[in-house]
Amino acid sequence: MDEQCAIAPVKAPGQYFSPLQIGSIVELIPLFPEESGVVGAHAALKVGREVILVLRKGKFFGLIACRTLEKLLDNAACLPDLTAYLIPPLGIVDASASLDAVMARYLRGEVGEGAGWFVVVHKESYLGVAGLRRIIEYTNTMRVRDLIQAREIQRYLLDKSQVTDERFRVLLYNKMAHELGGDFYRVFRSGKDRFLIGCFDVAGKNISGSLATMALGACFSALELLTFEGCPEEITRFINSLVRDVSPPGLFITAVLFYVDFTSMTVTLHNCGFSPVLVFMPRDTGIAYKVIQPSFPPLGIQEELDLAAGQTVPIKAGLRLSAYSDGLTDMTNIHRERYGEERTFALLKKFHRIPQDRLRGLLEKEIAAWIGEAPFTAHRGASLADDVTLVDIRFV
Repeated sequence: MDEQCAIAPVKAPGQYFSPLQIGSIVELIPLFPEESGVVGAHAALKVGREVILVLRKGKFFGLIACRTLEKLLDNAACLPDLTAYLIPPLGIVDASASLDAVMARYLRGEVGEGAGWFVVVHKESYLGVAGLRRIIEYTNTMRVRDLIQAREIQRYLLDKSQVTDERFRVLLYNKMAHELGGDFYRVFRSGKDRFLIGCFDVAGKNISGSLATMALGACFSALELLTFEGCPEEITRFINSLVRDVSPPGLFITAVLFYVDFTSMTVTLHNCGFSPVLVFMPRDTGIAYKVIQPSFPPLGIQEELDLAAGQTVPIKAGLRLSAYSDGLTDMTNIHRERYGEERTFALLKKFHRIPQDRLRGLLEKEIAAWIGEAPFTAHRGASLADDVTLVDIRFV
């Protein structure tokens, strides 16, 4: 303990502290001047705390567990020397210090045996102590709360994507692998008879991924507010420029963009590094399908995109387009086996004859059957390592 740190009499804090400062979780415990002897020790114990802060000659000296002090006082006529029983504090910190900075100081320092409290002061006044366990519990609770709020924002942005047009139906499915996701989808009406259905997969996960998806959500909201009407090439180039502008080096976004145009009765596909797209086309003899592989690099890598290689599919009754993120192919079972592309294609082909409103439940069952019930199978290798997103577009 720094014995040169003098203290003022105990008093209430002179200000309120933010939830991010250590002063917000201070616990006021008694100050016990060692010079007050047995009478002072008994008075301090009456407050009923886990520890007591001991003073020697008006300066912080150390903490002592109340249970230890009680044993020392049993049938004692005088107070023994407490030096051998004192617990060194983790340090003296100002109440305005951020909790993150305090924890960083703790992790860098050499912690004495049994040390578990910071002494908290402010403007030369002793405020109390903050226990390490309390700090960890409190910061963890705050982070969980923040993650929940961020997840709600993400879910709100995803839920905004709906289609109310009798000419086609769109199913948008998303299952996050973690608290926050890096997958995103959006439906944008770019004119009376034109729509964009976009599905995105951010290279970063959790917080970095969620920030990128929120930037994409803000981008589409701005386009909607401005009633932006542009051709597919203009919109894809705009989104690519946005990703390059808001993303740090090394972060990119794979995407598949479906531009539905009921004027020309076509769907233009821009697959920018995304998983293959399955196109189911009606035929007189039944249903045929083809696979469209990515033809452009992920968004945010190149400053300019040459979009001449975009695929165009004619719109006919019965046409179906399906796209999925690689979280579906990458999920593993208890044998550490990937679900893989072959099973994914087979699943999407099976879905073709199933009403669209049943797909969500069937996909949930398929994922659960493959990875098992987390967390019971997670330690055995089964996992949903990445978000699973599916877009299913059907024309009537």
